[in-house]
Amino acid sequence: MAILTTSGRAALAAAIKQQPMHLAIGEGDPVWDTTRAVSTAFDAGNLIALGFTHIDEVIVTSLDETITYTRDVDYSVDAQAGVITRLSGGSIPNRGKVTVRFKVGRPPEPIDQTALLREVGRRVVDEVHFVAADPNGEIVVPTGRYRLSTTPTNHLFIRVRFDFEDAATSTIREQGLFVGTQTDPSLPPGQKYFVPSQVVKPGILLLLQNSVPIVRQPSTRETFEFVVTF
Repeated sequence: MAILTTSGRAALAAAIKQQPMHLAIGEGDPVWDTTRAVSTAFDAGNLIALGFTHIDEVIVTSLDETITYTRDVDYSVDAQAGVITRLSGGSIPNRGKVTVRFKVGRPPEPIDQTALLREVGRRVVDEVHFVAADPNGEIVVPTGRYRLSTTPTNHLFIRVRFDFEDAATSTIREQGLFVGTQTDPSLPPGQKYFVPSQVVKPGILLLLQNSVPIVRQPSTRETFEFVVTF
């Protein structure tokens, strides 16, 4: 069986490193990370479909909120589907009306996604370096610690610094690293930040991340750092 070797992965990283790269930021779905409440009755199948997926922090009470029901005793939760099930033997009456309070979470990033949901702009990547995993490394990202490498590896460290006015006042919930973006050639030389109307070809989405909301402000600069492993 053929395998992709470590040196082959480093070659892929080296090829990507030579391509133009942009980090796009977007508003995502405004419902992510919001708190909702639904007051309704269980249906004939003892179910309540909330109309939202990937829910969290679920609390079920009586309509007047004098009774707080117990999860896995009175009801169960399918968090991914956003469905509440009334359990037999629990204290919720048959076809009982309840209030369900919950937080709408961020869904897992789809592996087949090719664009951001609501892109507001993208910026040329500032730094791209080969790095190697190192428990004592100076580079710290959510996937671990790394050190800079003078030879090609299968890990690329990406750093992007957005300027003060980039997407000012937008709420950012998604980031995407694109390879091969082509921007309008009539734009001024040296321009680093581009709104969607200035992008001729978006390129290939290499990395996608949904994050907690970041409220951009003209008085701050945001820095994003990633390690992409091939």
